[in-house]
Amino acid sequence: MQLGFMIPLVGPAVSGASALSAFVRGVEDLGYDALWVGDRLVTPVDVGSNYLARGPQMARSFDPVLLLTVAAAATSRVRLNTSTLSTFYYEPPHLARQLTTLDVLSDGRLGVGVGLGWMKQEYGVARNADWQRRGKMLDDTLAFLHAWWTTSPVSWDSEFFTMPPVHAGLRPVQVGGPPVWIGGASEAAMRRVGRSGVGWLGVEGPAPAASVSSQDEGAGRLWSVARRRTPAAIPTR
Repeated sequence: MQLGFMIPLVGPAVSGASALSAFVRGVEDLGYDALWVGDRLVTPVDVGSNYLARGPQMARSFDPVLLLTVAAAATSRVRLNTSTLSTFYYEPPHLARQLTTLDVLSDGRLGVGVGLGWMKQEYGVARNADWQRRGKMLDDTLAFLHAWWTTSPVSWDSEFFTMPPVHAGLRPVQVGGPPVWIGGASEAAMRRVGRSGVGWLGVEGPAPAASVSSQDEGAGRLWSVARRRTPAAIPTR
């Protein structure tokens, strides 16, 4: 069994690069196999659910690729994974370059977990995103990433965007590109796993406190220490 640890994406937990670096190095030293990070571009004032009931810290979020870049520089062994990356935020060529860069900088330790997301408001602020066609958009993006990672020159012509032939000289360390894990619980998601992924990205809630292992407790203490090393850069009110 392999165990991973989630890098906090939202709230005051991350205060700076030095604290994050200390935390991820410590997680690696504890024997964890992977680091994970989610994706949240914006938190609308009116979400239409109790999403913000967990506190105003949900409105403070980091860029997942930049968090993993810091983690890549501070570690040498752990896998660096997204769960889940909201691909509709990004222009496909920009996303391809970001992920390829991170795979190179981490010496081939990147894993890309993707999903459709559940917050319709996010699609409203993402340019060219379409809630009604979100499944087709994701399929198109995944096909483009595969083309970018495996061919050069690469071109694209779909209902979502067109790109003339361009050189893709920066190649991922992992042959064929980073492994892609796909989230979702629908039949369409399962078909997408078979077409475009190496596996299904399942998510469950946190385990009861009684089942937390000593390794998890050690990581929690480590995170508390790392946070104290750099003052949290959050508003006081």
